[in-house]
Amino acid sequence: MREHRLASEVELAGAVEETSRSATTLVDAVVACGLMSEDAAYRALADAHGVKFADLTGVVPSALALRLVPDRVASRHVVLPLLEDNRTLTYASAVEFDDEAERDLAFASGRRPERVIAARSQVVAALKAAYSEESDVEQLIDRIRHSGAVESAEIMTTAAAGDSPVIDLCNRILAAAISAGASDVHIEPGIAGAVVRHRVCGILEPLLTLPPAAVGCVTNRFKILAGTDIATKRKPQDGAFRVSVEGRPLDVRLSALPTTHGEKIVMRVIDSAVSFESFEALGYDAVATKRVHSALSKPDGLVLFTGPTGSGKTTALYAALRYLRTGKVNIVTVEDPVERYLEGVTQIPVNSVSGNGFAGVLRSVLRQDPNIIMVGEVRDGEVAEVVGQAAYTGHLVLSSLHTSDAASAITRLLNLGLPPFKVAESLNAVVAQRLVRTLCPLCRIVNDDLTARRLGVQAGIAAMKASAGEGCDRCKHSGYRGRVAVPEVLVPNDELRQAIRDGAGASEIRTAMRGAGCASMRETALQLVAQAVTSLEEVDRVLTDLNEDTGQRAAPRAGQQPRVLVTDDDRMIRMLVRMLLEKEGMEVFEADNGAIALEVARRERPDLLLMDLMMPGMDGFQALERLRRDVSMASLPVMVLTSETGAGVEKRVLEMGADDYLVKPFEADVLISRVRAMFRRLARAVA
Repeated sequence: MREHRLASEVELAGAVEETSRSATTLVDAVVACGLMSEDAAYRALADAHGVKFADLTGVVPSALALRLVPDRVASRHVVLPLLEDNRTLTYASAVEFDDEAERDLAFASGRRPERVIAARSQVVAALKAAYSEESDVEQLIDRIRHSGAVESAEIMTTAAAGDSPVIDLCNRILAAAISAGASDVHIEPGIAGAVVRHRVCGILEPLLTLPPAAVGCVTNRFKILAGTDIATKRKPQDGAFRVSVEGRPLDVRLSALPTTHGEKIVMRVIDSAVSFESFEALGYDAVATKRVHSALSKPDGLVLFTGPTGSGKTTALYAALRYLRTGKVNIVTVEDPVERYLEGVTQIPVNSVSGNGFAGVLRSVLRQDPNIIMVGEVRDGEVAEVVGQAAYTGHLVLSSLHTSDAASAITRLLNLGLPPFKVAESLNAVVAQRLVRTLCPLCRIVNDDLTARRLGVQAGIAAMKASAGEGCDRCKHSGYRGRVAVPEVLVPNDELRQAIRDGAGASEIRTAMRGAGCASMRETALQLVAQAVTSLEEVDRVLTDLNEDTGQRAAPRAGQQPRVLVTDDDRMIRMLVRMLLEKEGMEVFEADNGAIALEVARRERPDLLLMDLMMPGMDGFQALERLRRDVSMASLPVMVLTSETGAGVEKRVLEMGADDYLVKPFEADVLISRVRAMFRRLARAVA
C-alpha cells in the first residue's frame, strides 16, 4: 500500500487499528475508511505481491472449473474457480494468500491452484451468481432424475419451458453454446451418463455431465425438435430445427448416431444473427479477395472451395453467393441440408432417402434456366460429371470438396473421372482455406527482435514475433479470441492449365502454382503471424498435415530439384526453414532427432542434410558419427545449424565430417547463400 502513496501514514495507522478492531483485512479496512477505492486497493494488493489482478466484470467462469470445486469449498474460502486446463486451476481471491484454501482447492480439483486477485465485492457477487446457475442446473437434473419416467413427447414439445425441467435444461445447453460462440454441441453417452461438450474456435470444451436418468430425456427433446423418430435408436438419423434462445434465432442441424452406450447427438448450431457478408469479413486480404472476385465475375466456369471439415468451406460459399446476388441473375443452390436462407436465391434441399439425390436434382436444375449453380459438395463421380458438364457448357458453378489444399482438389476431380481437358478449360479457381484462432488483443505477447533471433530466424521474418499470452478475462484465459480464414487461391494460368491437361499430380501442380504467383496457405498464415494476428503455434496446429505430408512440397524432377533433409527438434524452426528452402524450389523432408534423420536419409536419399546438434534421443554428434560410418550415406553433405558456440564445437563437428557450420541465430539470406554454395560445390565436384 505504501508504494502506491495513496494514503498518509496517519490514515494507514487508522486502517490498521480498524483491522484489529473488526477482524477484517487491511485492504478491506483501507476501503472501509474511504482511503482508496476498492478497485485501486485490490490492484495495489496484487501489484505488491506480484500477482495478476482480474476485473471480474462480465467474466463467465468455466463450467468444468465450477464443477471441480464444490460450492461449500468455494464459499468457505471466498474463492471463485475461473478456468482449468487439466494441469492447473485458476481462481480469483480477495486475499494475498491462503494456504488452507490452496490445499482444499488442490485436493478438490486434482490440479495445481493458480491465484489471481480480484475485488472482494466482485468475488462474492460472482461466486453467488456462478454457483446459483450451477445449482439451478443441478436442481433441473435432480428433478429429471427423481421424476421416475421419461417425459412424454407432448410435454417436451410444449412452448412453456417452465413446465418441464427437460426443456429448461435443453434451452440452457443451447444458450451456453451461443454465449460461448460454439459451432457444435456434442452429447456423448457413456457408462456413467453423458458428457455435454461444445466446440469453440475449433476446440471441444466440456460443458456439463448428465446422469443416466437425464440422458434419454435430453436426447429425446432434441430429437423431437429435429423431427426425427424417438422410437428409432438403432440407426442413424438426421434432422433440423429452428429455435429462439434469449431472443436470438438459431438454426440447428442434428445428427443422431447409435453407439455402445446409447445415441450420440451432435448439433451444428448456426446463429442466424451472425453472417459473413464478404470475403474481407472472413479475413481474406486484398490480393486473395481480388482473385476470388475475378473468378466469380466470369459468366461460366467452375469455382471450388476446399478444405477439411470445419475449415469454413460453407461459410465461404455463402460469401460467394452474397457477392453474386445482384438481382439480375438466376441463382440456384442444391444443398444437403440448406444451412442458411438467402433472399433472392432459390435453395433446394437434397433428400437422398426419397431418391432426390444431388445428381438428379442437378439435372432438373439445368432445365430451370440458371445462370449460377451452387452445389453443396462434389461427393462422387456422378455429381462431378454433372458439375463439370454444367461448368463447361455456359454456367457458373460453385461447389466444395474435402481435400487438404488447392492442388489436391484438382487431382481429386481427375480421380472422380472428369476428363483433364474439361477441368483445365472450365476451372476458374480453387480456394483452399483453414481457420486459425486469432490472438486476444488484450493479452497477446509480441516478442522483441532478440527473442525472435534466439529462435534461429532472421528478425525481419516477424513470424516468430507474436505468441499467445497467458490469457485474460476477455478471452476466458485461452489467449485467443475469434478465428480468421487462411486462404490459398489457385487461379490457373496457361502453364497450370497445360499441367492439368497432361494429368499432372498434386506436387507438380504445386510447382506450377508457385510459378503462377499463388501464395500457399503456409505463406499466408505466416503473414498473419507477422501481423500479430495469430501465433506460430496456432499455425503449426492447424496446418500440421501440410507440414508433415506432401501437402506443400514441390515435385522431384530428376537433375533439377535439390532434396534437403532438415533435422531439428524445434518444430517451428523446421517449418520456417522448410518455407525458405521451398521458395528456392527445393524438396524438403523433416526429422526431429538424429535417429529419425538417419532413417529418412536411407529411405529418401536427400542431397543435403541440415542438422541441429542438441536434440533428444540421438543428438547431432551421434548422428553425424553414424552417418560417416555408413558406407551407403558416408558421402551425404551435412551442414550443422546450431546455437552451440562452446570452445571447440565447430572444430569438433568439422573434424567428424560436417561440411559446413552455421551458428544460430542466422540471417535467412545467409542460410540460403550457404545452401546454394554447397550445391554449387557439389555440381563442380560431379563435373
